[in-house]
Amino acid sequence: MLLKLFFSFIFIYLNIFAIQFSTEEINWIKKNYDKTFNVYVYNPKHIYLYENEDGNLRGVYINFFENITNQTGLNFNFKSLEKSEMQDILNNGKGDVIFNASKSKEREKHYSFLPTLNSYTLGLYSKSDTIIDFQNLDKYKVGLIPTTSDFILLDKFYPDLKNKAISINDKENFGFWALESGLVDAVVGKSSNDILKNYRFTPFENIPSTHLWMAINKNEPILESIISKFKVEFTTKYVANVLKNERPIFYKQLLSKELIIKRVQRRYSSLKVFIPEAKGMLPLFYKTKSGYKGYVIDRLEELSKLTELPIVYTQNPNDDYDIKAIDSKLFENNSNAYFIPYYKVQVAAFSNRNQNFLDTYQSAENKKVGIISFEKINPYFLNFLPNFKFYKIYPDTDSALDAILKNEIDYVYADFKIMSMAIGNRYLDDKVQVAGFLGNSPKIGFGIKKDPDLAKLVDKIFPNHLAEIQILQTELTVPKRLSPNYQYLLFVFSSMSLLIATLFYLLRKATIASKKEKRITKALVESFEAANELNDEDTGNHILRVNLYSKFLAEKLKCSNKFIKEIGEYASLHDVGKIAISDMILKKPAKLTEEEFNEMKKHVIFGKELVQKMQLGPIAENIALYHHEKWNGKGYWFGLSGDAIPLEARIVALADVYDALRQKRVYKDGFTHDVAVEIIKKERGEHFDPALVDIFLIHHKEFDKIFISH
Repeated sequence: MLLKLFFSFIFIYLNIFAIQFSTEEINWIKKNYDKTFNVYVYNPKHIYLYENEDGNLRGVYINFFENITNQTGLNFNFKSLEKSEMQDILNNGKGDVIFNASKSKEREKHYSFLPTLNSYTLGLYSKSDTIIDFQNLDKYKVGLIPTTSDFILLDKFYPDLKNKAISINDKENFGFWALESGLVDAVVGKSSNDILKNYRFTPFENIPSTHLWMAINKNEPILESIISKFKVEFTTKYVANVLKNERPIFYKQLLSKELIIKRVQRRYSSLKVFIPEAKGMLPLFYKTKSGYKGYVIDRLEELSKLTELPIVYTQNPNDDYDIKAIDSKLFENNSNAYFIPYYKVQVAAFSNRNQNFLDTYQSAENKKVGIISFEKINPYFLNFLPNFKFYKIYPDTDSALDAILKNEIDYVYADFKIMSMAIGNRYLDDKVQVAGFLGNSPKIGFGIKKDPDLAKLVDKIFPNHLAEIQILQTELTVPKRLSPNYQYLLFVFSSMSLLIATLFYLLRKATIASKKEKRITKALVESFEAANELNDEDTGNHILRVNLYSKFLAEKLKCSNKFIKEIGEYASLHDVGKIAISDMILKKPAKLTEEEFNEMKKHVIFGKELVQKMQLGPIAENIALYHHEKWNGKGYWFGLSGDAIPLEARIVALADVYDALRQKRVYKDGFTHDVAVEIIKKERGEHFDPALVDIFLIHHKEFDKIFISH
């Protein structure tokens, strides 16, 4: 027993560096190293939590808790429960951790609720030949499973429909039995329920997307704190890798009774995939020394694991291929029998810095314009170009960029993401600009030449539900550098060498006096501040003022001296993560699209990772990660609400917004102090902590003085 205790403590201390635990948390982990915590799961039928053929739970969150076990030694026992058992546990405050639970005020007495990664939208399921008309819902018989989160959401947004709906039993099948039996025309359900896409799903127009919850018993507040910290570390990239490994296993089990996999295996010894000769279509695919990479390749590799058939790539369009990796109805040779879309093109115009901004196709008439396409485009798609003086199709991004740089063309129409990454990889951000976004959104997808079973299999396993799309499609948004900019690297290396030499000298001196150590930290912070200012030319003295506002609020709250000092130094790092966001988005002179805004949101994750590497402590990390959370829970990245948002992040949120309102930007004029005060006053209890707004309103003139003085 003593030997086990000794090795457990050694294990904890060897791994404790991965997550920054408090002294209280470390002591709690030591005390509970041999305790097993019960994790109860309701309805584990999604890739985040599901039962394998042996009845054991698998999925993303099993990996999550294994990660906690590996780094802390804490043990977790997973158990799947029936609905009645789960309701009994929730209503009586039993269990340590509970998955897939509905959140309610009554249950919040016993549990703290954390959002899981399993996101979904609510809508109506109908048979494939029934199109739901939301303007005339009265003509449908709608089925609803009571006592579920679906019931709660419908009661809030569509109370009339909830009252008229037919109450049905789920029978462990999400109520689809009622649809098949003809008892109802439609069933209320989550977008992730129909995993194999057997039914038509129509989302409710007025209900926002939400997520399933992880409930943690309030009797274990330290456990909640530890799980929350690991949740932050469970990054999108890490989850995407787990999903790639789990998806073939998950879908193979789901499809085992349909025989579709066996039919495909009998017909093929390998799957031949035609992929274009284009040098690369980042982020869809690109070629490295080890082979093809990218979002499309990941999906094909999943298909290979599922069918146990190797993928053979060909670049000859005349080969008798089975799957076309990049297909579109825009292509002239779109003769494949089946088309499964996976990517929506966002058409944008690109030009050199001397050209005007475009907002319509007509504004580019009588200009020299090109289009990027590795394959001939259908003539009907080119009908919008009748008055162009010069028109040419470029086979890849490189040839189109060369044409822009040589002034052979004025504009080129291309997909925003693909072209933006190509510009980034050639380090042409200062020479080529986005010149407008246009309305067309054609789709790209897989073309299946002839086999309906292969087409059906590809369609069924393709990530089509919100829970998977939000994670896996980060591959389509995260910029990739395929080749280094050696001139830039030389400059950075020289600058960093000088900086490192300076810091090394300061570090050596710091061992003699602690005051010198503080100078190093300050130098690092100022370096990141300077980098952030260079990245956003509109910033000016914004970060300095945010420091001063935040420190002022902390003083009025009578926070500890340490807290006041740190927030006064580190509030300026709130937007440091924007260093990792593309200039195409940061400096776009127009409203961001939903996809671009989702990319912009990631700056809080990048910022937290940068600050963490600087080892500035939890206050700095919390500022970077949580400063866009809102008191009402409608902020991002985690949708935290109320006191769940760290105080330092609530303070910086108010300071940041006040200064942003006052500051003049490229896309807006600055507001007066009085207008800014009124806006913040209206957001009391919505965006901002009511107590902080009250302090702000008492001392708002000090904010005006800080803004004017700096």
